[in-house]
Amino acid sequence: MTAYLDASGADAEQRRFVTDLHRDGVAVFDLGPEALELIDRATADAERFFRPGKRRAQDVWRRSQAVRALASHTKLTAMLALAYGRAPFAFQTLNFREGSEQHAHSDIAHFHSQPPRFMCGAWIALEDVAADAGPLFYHPGSHRERIFEMADAGVAGRRPKRGDYAGQYVEAFARQVTGDRRPALLRKGQVLVWAANTTHGGLAIQRPGATRRSLVTHFFFEDCVYYTPLYSRPETNQLYLRLPADVRTGGVVWPKRDGKPVPLGPRPLAQALRDKLGRIVRVD
Repeated sequence: MTAYLDASGADAEQRRFVTDLHRDGVAVFDLGPEALELIDRATADAERFFRPGKRRAQDVWRRSQAVRALASHTKLTAMLALAYGRAPFAFQTLNFREGSEQHAHSDIAHFHSQPPRFMCGAWIALEDVAADAGPLFYHPGSHRERIFEMADAGVAGRRPKRGDYAGQYVEAFARQVTGDRRPALLRKGQVLVWAANTTHGGLAIQRPGATRRSLVTHFFFEDCVYYTPLYSRPETNQLYLRLPADVRTGGVVWPKRDGKPVPLGPRPLAQALRDKLGRIVRVD
């Protein structure tokens, strides 16, 4: 890794980021003071999509230029390109006003790629995070664990269904989680990136009414096949393929294998068209 970073001309901040991500599966950096105005605009844009009792608004980037710009920020994408050696693209955003209180999980249940592990998440603090506001948590080093498949949760011999995640996967995954759990107490403008297989979630909110405004962005990388493991059977190469959006351009990124386009059926094509034409924002 040292030789790679030397050849890349990486500065001290970039070296620290890549080294931390490789070692821990998690790394933090700051977007800098020049990003604060964009963060404030993105925060204001997202407010109108929150509903009582709902914790998040998905894909606000389709209705907000500020959220789109923040999710595909040049410093963030440059850091990821250096760490992964491929061009990244954001394909989804999740805006939060309160803490998610989400169970421990790995994103590989939801998003994966061939070649494997060319996916990551980025959590941008839109305000300073207090310890009692339900901060993000993560398990350092968990990215090196064996990938936990749906078959490991007892869903074998058939293609998984939607109800299998809550009904089987969540509890089965929790039983195999090990290692230290650390909270992410970020300051406004800091970004925490986690590798695809890093175990993470949201701690309980200890102070009623506490906010934890944040923007989560999920990234794929170019020249890969993209699929949803939750509905796939990778052991038999039965993949639920995706045609992911490109947040920066508003278009899509066609999956490729060894530089050649991969054929897609009508389902991912139709879904991508519906999302684009409808500019859909999901609130849940």
